[in-house]
Amino acid sequence: MTDVRHRSRLLAPAVLTGGIVVVGAQAFVLAPLLSDIATGLATGTTEAGRALSAYGIGIVVSALLLGHRLDSVAPRTVLLAGMGTLAVAAAGSAVAPHWTVLALAQLVGGAGVGVLLPATYSLAAELAAPGAAARATGRVLTGWSIALVAGVPLATVLGDAVGWRAAFGALAGMCALQMALYALLPAVPSAGSGRAALGAAFRAPGVAPLLAGVLAFMTAFYGVFAFAGVEVRALHGGGATTAGLVALSYGLGFGLAACADRLLDRWGTARLVAPVLALLAVVYLALAVTIGVLPAFLAAASVWGLVNHIGLTVLVSRLAGAGAHLRSAVLALNTAATYGGAAVAGLLAGPLYAAAGFGWLAAAAAGLLASVVPVTVRSGLGR
Repeated sequence: MTDVRHRSRLLAPAVLTGGIVVVGAQAFVLAPLLSDIATGLATGTTEAGRALSAYGIGIVVSALLLGHRLDSVAPRTVLLAGMGTLAVAAAGSAVAPHWTVLALAQLVGGAGVGVLLPATYSLAAELAAPGAAARATGRVLTGWSIALVAGVPLATVLGDAVGWRAAFGALAGMCALQMALYALLPAVPSAGSGRAALGAAFRAPGVAPLLAGVLAFMTAFYGVFAFAGVEVRALHGGGATTAGLVALSYGLGFGLAACADRLLDRWGTARLVAPVLALLAVVYLALAVTIGVLPAFLAAASVWGLVNHIGLTVLVSRLAGAGAHLRSAVLALNTAATYGGAAVAGLLAGPLYAAAGFGWLAAAAAGLLASVVPVTVRSGLGR
């Protein structure tokens, strides 16, 4: 057992980060390709954008029904099953003849991610050295940055050159490769058959305020990110590659912030939740006022990524600080709140964007984050 755990510590960080790269590429690729998908499916961007909502709904349902039961299944099995489901969804998206079929495929993909993410974050926390939870979490979360800096721009270039269906086909291939990497992980046994009820996890000290922060954080992010590329293309011209610059700028900032993860453990994450969310509200206002000047907007998008990495690391590491008997349930609730936010954004952001424009959409995101700052001032998990 000691040898297995030692090998897990050596292999797991890179493999788990790779899984986040694939999930991130799947989650983000819809936004910069949204206009092309709508054209290819002979529909509007609002209808095509509902695939984002379907993806979020699939994750929420899966996380709530299955996420808190993961302790009774070996981690490698959970990761393989989740990634296999995502591979099927990506392949289905590539051949979708109508936006409803695309949404159904995204729903299936969401079901896979609903177990993948809690298992990934839980294993990362379990293998973290004492006092290094934020750094371990941040290291795995850099997978989101890699997806944005490399995966999404590559997908948009592929979308411009060959078509959006090819981008989803490439994602299916990435999923298959990641499954092979998961198979290299040692067969770490399950933690046991006992599991915490979701209600007990929700009532644990500090969990509800943190989940409110996660819900607001993700609703704001997905709502604005989904239409940032659309607005950049409308105002500044260019194809999907131009829209991909937004993802690239955001991803560079997100990755740069990883340098601060060691400091987060030193300062203690408890005191940082509310200030980071307040700062993020200011960043959304900056996005609203700079959208007309592309260089300024891309600079603001880099700051957006930087602050978002810090915020996400703080929120996830705090929630992962729950005791071992609560961790899987708490992280399942985190995943549900994360993609509950994506689902809400998918339903509301499109109509708001169509009625009022990108500036008001970003301002609404700022207001939402500001509203939860007082709620998250006191949250009692971990440090």
